[in-house]
Amino acid sequence: MKSRRNRGQAGSVLLEFTLIGIPLMFLVISIVEMSRGMWVYASVAYAVKEGTRYASVHGANCASASSSCPVTLGAIATVVKQAAAGLDPGQFNVTMTAGGSSTSCAPLSTCLSSSTVWPASPNNSVGIPVKISATYPFNSALSMFWPGAKPVAFAAITLGAESQEEILF
Repeated sequence: MKSRRNRGQAGSVLLEFTLIGIPLMFLVISIVEMSRGMWVYASVAYAVKEGTRYASVHGANCASASSSCPVTLGAIATVVKQAAAGLDPGQFNVTMTAGGSSTSCAPLSTCLSSSTVWPASPNNSVGIPVKISATYPFNSALSMFWPGAKPVAFAAITLGAESQEEILF
């Protein structure tokens, strides 16, 4: 009698796993990918903020106080790179704007060794706005679940951040 009852429930475990397990795995992957995306965005935003802060305290008055004070494009790029721990500088696109001049580091790794003074005079006076904006591609495993996506094709989502401060010193 007992074996007869087991024969009637033979496929129920497989069916229950299919109905519950697969959506649960999708939920776990979704949570991990969303968390990773938020981490990448927070890293980009923090790096941009640190670069802007660094540039805002190295203006014309700083240059007249010390010959080692004028900041270079490479120094700001290094600050941004160090603040963006875990992000590839070869994929990190940064644009630095001071006053009316703009400099693009696309990718960031191209500016790391630059000895060009930035912001250059007259855009390094106290009160001039300094803005750094950046974009970084985020490749998510969730894209393979999107309708119409090719199998195992991870689409890039571009995450961006921007920070602006006035030159203080």
